[in-house]
Amino acid sequence: MISADAITSRTFTTVRFKEGYSTREVDDFLDEIVDRMATGDHSLARRIKEKTFSNVRFREGYDIDEVDDFLDEVARGLEGDASASTGASTASAAAAIPDPHETVAPEPGTSYTSDANLAAPSSDSDAAQLPW
Repeated sequence: MISADAITSRTFTTVRFKEGYSTREVDDFLDEIVDRMATGDHSLARRIKEKTFSNVRFREGYDIDEVDDFLDEVARGLEGDASASTGASTASAAAAIPDPHETVAPEPGTSYTSDANLAAPSSDSDAAQLPW
């Protein structure tokens, strides 16, 4: 994950004679990202990907490719954090679901012999006749 300090201290090459992004808009958006990171906004990565800035020319602006690359990096970091926290909760939920292939010993005093389909084979020849 990228830190709030790395976002606020990031500098971009300024351009004047080719199109660039409005410096004010980019700086304001970076501040917004930092503020939303503090709240744990899970839609932030999507918002970063959808963000557009005004293009400027013959005025100072930020290099478009640098800003886009940096914002892509921030969005990937946020998506990784979101999936890691979601993955942890998914993993704990999955742990609560029993594995159908896992052998589980019956609780003491429980008998399964009343159901012929669940009864354990009494000899090796019976085991050979079972479909599984």
